[in-house]
Amino acid sequence: MTSSIEITSPRDPALVPFDRLVEILLAAFAFQDDIVDPPSSAKSVNIAELQWRFARDTLFLAHDSAGRVIGQVWVEDVGKDAYLYKLSVDPSIQGGGIGKALVEAACAHAESAGKENMRLHVRVELTGNIAFFKSRGFEIAGEGVHGGYDRTTFWKMARPLQLAKTA
Repeated sequence: MTSSIEITSPRDPALVPFDRLVEILLAAFAFQDDIVDPPSSAKSVNIAELQWRFARDTLFLAHDSAGRVIGQVWVEDVGKDAYLYKLSVDPSIQGGGIGKALVEAACAHAESAGKENMRLHVRVELTGNIAFFKSRGFEIAGEGVHGGYDRTTFWKMARPLQLAKTA
């Protein structure tokens, strides 16, 4: 599947189909509804939020051979590292390497910007997502707790981007 997709990083908000991005996010995160606690913030995403994020962060889009947007991932600059979030692929075509291609494009971008690590958060209940990110070189680097909870609710994961410099 990945041979027929194109990954882009638009700079002009007029070229971004924000309504389609909301549609993909809501559909891709819907399976979590009865699994994660607290509920995912992706459930409340809207066009205005994504437009705000677009002004701040870097967006990568996956397009099929017809040019239709089929996936997305966002990258936030967090100092020496980058933070990957809202990875989502149209559920009707998941499993074809689109998520992998988006993650690799995001990591390559962060590495070229001199970032040391790509970081992300993943809910402890989402074992399939954890396995996916481990397959992309991420490791659990810590734990996190959402406000109002007394247990670990998410894992902090990281993937080194820069090779150790030799003297």
